[in-house]
Amino acid sequence: MNMFRRTESGPEGFEDVIDEITESLRRTFTGIVVDHLEEELAVPARNICVADRHMGLMEDERDYTVDLLLFHVTQLRYIAVQVHVGRFNPALIGRTRYTVALVDDLLRLPDTHSPSVGILLCTDAPSDHMAGPVAVALYDDLSPEEAAELPLPLELTALIDSCFEATAAKHATT
Repeated sequence: MNMFRRTESGPEGFEDVIDEITESLRRTFTGIVVDHLEEELAVPARNICVADRHMGLMEDERDYTVDLLLFHVTQLRYIAVQVHVGRFNPALIGRTRYTVALVDDLLRLPDTHSPSVGILLCTDAPSDHMAGPVAVALYDDLSPEEAAELPLPLELTALIDSCFEATAAKHATT
C-alpha cells in the first residue's frame, strides 16, 4: 500500500508526514530538556520544587502549555519555564509573558503567593552568526536578592549545553 499519491507538486501527504516527524522530534527533545532541568533545578538546596510538567492551561477555549512549572518555596512564587526547540525569536518572550500571566490568573493565590516569573529557553541562537542556546529570565519586578535565588540565564544556557552533551554521549554509546 502506498501512503502517498503523486500530484503535480510532489507526493501528496509527504509534507504532512515530515511535519509530524519534526514535531514529534521537537516534543521528544523538549521532554529531554525538561527532565534535565527538573533534575538540576528542583532540589532542596535551591528551595525549588516541581509543581507540574507539561501543564495545560485553558483560556477562552485555547490551550496553553507550561513545559515545566516550578515553585520556589521560600519566595512562594511559581516559575513558569517554556522550552522552545529551535531558534530564538523575540515574539516568544511575549508568549512566555502571557503564559506567566495565565499562571498568575489561574493558579496563584494573590493573598499568599508572590507574583509568578518566567523563563524562556531556546535551543538555538537567533542566527547562524551566534552560537549556543538562549535563556531569557523574566524577573522584571524582583529585587536583585530575589533574582539571585532563582536560576540565572548563564546557568540555564549551561544546563542546556550539558543536556546536549549528555544526550550526544548517550547516543554515541548506543
